[in-house]
Amino acid sequence: MQHLIVFSVGPVQDFINTARRSRDLWYGSWMLSQLARVVAEEIVKANGELIFPTNTEIESVPNKIVGVVETDNLKKFADDIKETTVTYLVDKLAKTTLDGIKSKTFNRALADAQIKDLLELYWVGVPYNDRKYAEVREQAEAMLIARKNTRDFNQMTGANAPKSSLDGSRESVIDEEEYPKNNANDKEDKIRDLYEKYRARQGERLSGVDLLKRLGARKDEPDFKSASHMAAIPFMRKLGAAKDKLISNIRDSFGIATWEVGDKDEGSLLFENRLIDLMPNQKKQKELLNLFNQKIKAVAGDSRPSPYYALIRADGDNMGKVIDGQEDKNKHQQLSKALSKFAGEVEDIVNEQHQGLLIYSGGDDVLAYLPVDKALSCADALVKKFKNELGEFFAKDGTTSPTLSIGIVIAHHLDPLSDVLKLAKNAERTAKDVTGKNGLAVTLSKRSGIDRTIVGKFSDLHTRLNEMIVLTNHKIISGGTAYELQELQRVLPDDFSLTGLQDGAIRIVKRKQSAEGKQLSEEDKARYIKIVDGWLKNITSIEQKPKHYSLHDLANEMIIAKSLADGVEPTTNQAEEAKNES
Repeated sequence: MQHLIVFSVGPVQDFINTARRSRDLWYGSWMLSQLARVVAEEIVKANGELIFPTNTEIESVPNKIVGVVETDNLKKFADDIKETTVTYLVDKLAKTTLDGIKSKTFNRALADAQIKDLLELYWVGVPYNDRKYAEVREQAEAMLIARKNTRDFNQMTGANAPKSSLDGSRESVIDEEEYPKNNANDKEDKIRDLYEKYRARQGERLSGVDLLKRLGARKDEPDFKSASHMAAIPFMRKLGAAKDKLISNIRDSFGIATWEVGDKDEGSLLFENRLIDLMPNQKKQKELLNLFNQKIKAVAGDSRPSPYYALIRADGDNMGKVIDGQEDKNKHQQLSKALSKFAGEVEDIVNEQHQGLLIYSGGDDVLAYLPVDKALSCADALVKKFKNELGEFFAKDGTTSPTLSIGIVIAHHLDPLSDVLKLAKNAERTAKDVTGKNGLAVTLSKRSGIDRTIVGKFSDLHTRLNEMIVLTNHKIISGGTAYELQELQRVLPDDFSLTGLQDGAIRIVKRKQSAEGKQLSEEDKARYIKIVDGWLKNITSIEQKPKHYSLHDLANEMIIAKSLADGVEPTTNQAEEAKNES
């Protein structure tokens, strides 16, 4: 009998969000994709037909797999696939990783049990034969939701050990004797041993699942970059050829203090707070940091790398409606091919074109992190590519087509990655609340002060931010302008006119421009005021209200544009853009 079968491979969100390091996040996402690939390949081996994805050759296989299979025992067919997938996880991925740990004291048995219990593979099957594809798929999707809401809970063997520092639920498999004691003579040796054996810091307790994410390897592993390196890229770009000599000098000066940092992570050596982390001997810290500042000042003067990087989450809009609009199997497969093509092109956009690192791209989902000054252009490239590949597919109404909404977080490189992931998810949700979707939300999370979030239609907000970045780079928008505009918003009564608000805002802009000593021609001043006046005409409310655009929102955009502009060198082309935009 022919069946439509749908598999869901997890855990996804909890598994990804517990990552502490960017590499944990990358490997965890890749591993889930590999497990999904095993499911898809098993369907093909059984002479089944894949519908989503349409092939197993794409880089990132999404965690939901849809196919058509011919079988008289659907349960056995699905159970065999689950067993094969668990075997791949345990014997192929985990065994190689755990066998490489050179320690006689770590709890291998518990680590194996934790990893074996990790996989959440749910499936449903619906008889297909001569029934309409749309009807069968709708039934299967409803059944899958019901099945996932009925979770399996297996009793887990535990140990009398501290809980994992990452997920807080599984026990650590690293013996406590391997951790340094505060006043022990061998403290530095134990710190180094912990890192060399487990890639663990002295305060980290890791489960078997954590170790798999931390130590797991793949043959085609990219040139991996940490969040600190990503934050340092704009600064290193400015240093040019001097960068290599500076980093080499820092390595020579700090000696053993940099043993943890390999060539792939060189950008972190440009942050003194990262160097402090690498120096457990506090007596040496002051002396070495003075030396560090002397060396970096000799090359870069008073400039220092911005400590902020960008994390992007993107998700397709109206995908459910559009999938429902593909009423036969062939049309659904064509949509799947288009999604696979988009997913396959994302890595080049992120890694090659924008100096970032793609964490995951499966179907219409994208997760990546980038230098802060490349985030906006990368988001624009993703939106355009998505429209180019998916724009010809429509929902049943014949007018609704897929769009891409994007959430961007600008975060400090030392902020816990789990916190940044939550902020990125919230930004993505905020973007998807925009009427008609194709939204853009950007959250600036400073270590001091409140988080700021701006949101709007992608084309509108993207255009304004680009204008602000150009004017910021050319020292036309002063640092204090945005804060004075917010103060104006705060002191004006709610019944004040929008015209009066705009006039007051323009006066502040002109005064701040003059106070900052900008040497502008009258032509440049007029062009600048015209651009700002265009921004002010977007204001729809004196008060800060949901679904309204206020002066406070505009000021937040200016502040966030300043963060996005960090590290961008003004060019002749950008100057021309400013003139054209006026």
